[in-house]
Amino acid sequence: MKRRMTVAQRQALLKWSCLVFSVLLLISAFMAIPYIVNALPQIENETMRDILNGNGAMGNAIPEYPLGGGSFGQSSEVTEESLPTDGNNGEFEPEEPIPTPKPGEYDLPVTSSNLAWYEATETPSLNIINKTNFSVVLDEFLSKPFPIVAEMNDSPLVLIIHTHGSEGYLENGYDFYSPDESFRSQDTEKNVVHIGEVLCEKLNSLGVGAVHDKTMYDLTDFNRSYNYSREGIKKALSKYPTIRFVIDLHRDSVFDSNDNNIKPLTVLNGKDCAQLMLVVGTNQGGSDHPDWRDNLTFATHLQQKMNDFYPTLARPINLRTAAFNQALAKGSVLLEVGSCGNTVEEAENAVLLFAQAYASLLKENLK
Repeated sequence: MKRRMTVAQRQALLKWSCLVFSVLLLISAFMAIPYIVNALPQIENETMRDILNGNGAMGNAIPEYPLGGGSFGQSSEVTEESLPTDGNNGEFEPEEPIPTPKPGEYDLPVTSSNLAWYEATETPSLNIINKTNFSVVLDEFLSKPFPIVAEMNDSPLVLIIHTHGSEGYLENGYDFYSPDESFRSQDTEKNVVHIGEVLCEKLNSLGVGAVHDKTMYDLTDFNRSYNYSREGIKKALSKYPTIRFVIDLHRDSVFDSNDNNIKPLTVLNGKDCAQLMLVVGTNQGGSDHPDWRDNLTFATHLQQKMNDFYPTLARPINLRTAAFNQALAKGSVLLEVGSCGNTVEEAENAVLLFAQAYASLLKENLK
């Protein structure tokens, strides 16, 4: 006669059965891990794949080359030997190139053009756009003595100012614009204030003392911006009595008869450069500016220096009836750096070359 299992015996048997089943299930799960890993999608840096395959510890799952350089807990110095020789074999994918911006359906194109009045293969010439009734021959002004007397020392010689500080450029890479684009910006990384800062830093590095007034004088009342900048120039001349040269830095706006946006452009030292234009004021409009010919003499010498150093960088000198506050200093010019169709980078490239020519001219003619 069979003995029946007691309740206690049945419970013990059930417990051991569950335990054996759990162990078998756990062993099966571990054996399945490699199959699971191989089925996973590619994970950036493969950190999780390494952990699951036993190549790392969960508390130390850090890429070999973190963004700061070097490996975790070690020096940040990265040697050539430690870097991957092939982007596909290293921890990081190859850097994606910055995509070229594409115009939208309603965007308008910008066309580049050489506005220097001569080609790069030709001998540079002195040219003028004369908007006045004065008879002017630039070769005669070039033969005149340099009109400014000053000493080259650590004191400021040059003031850079912006009557129309909000004049902006297109972002780098853009050769098109929106129909409602104002070409104005209060962002000092995208307008002429930034270009003025690039110029100021370069002049100082070349040994020409320069100060930069970053005020955007056109923000309060555009129609009175020259009145406001005039007071700014006076204030700077009072604070720095050694200043003899004033650069009122603008950017132009060039459109053809069909309303196409034209950017003045040349290639120098392998780089796209916005072309520059010196604007010189007179007293024809009624301003008290009897010595405007001194300003034109300085501008002509500067134009010739740019032609000598960087042919096609400069457009013709523009002589105007307005004074543009230039009676305040004989070494005053209004400098148009490119146009509203140029990019920030093109303007930067141009003004760095301008600084070289400008500094050379001053060093040749001042004590």
